[in-house]
Amino acid sequence: MRIIFDGREVEIPEKKIRVKELLKKLGADELYFLVIDLEKGKLLTNDKVVKEGDKIEVRSTLSWG
Repeated sequence: MRIIFDGREVEIPEKKIRVKELLKKLGADELYFLVIDLEKGKLLTNDKVVKEGDKIEVRSTLSWG
């Protein structure tokens, strides 16, 4: 599964995974990152499952500017 994480494309070996587990694999604290379904334009909660073929972006909620 390919996702966009912090502006770069990342490969995850799973075919489907819960958002909470995805964030854990990426080392991204769920308090500081949003998971977005780019096709539907919706934020995904930790209990949702993403699967191969979904267009997913994991974006930081923190601004370093």
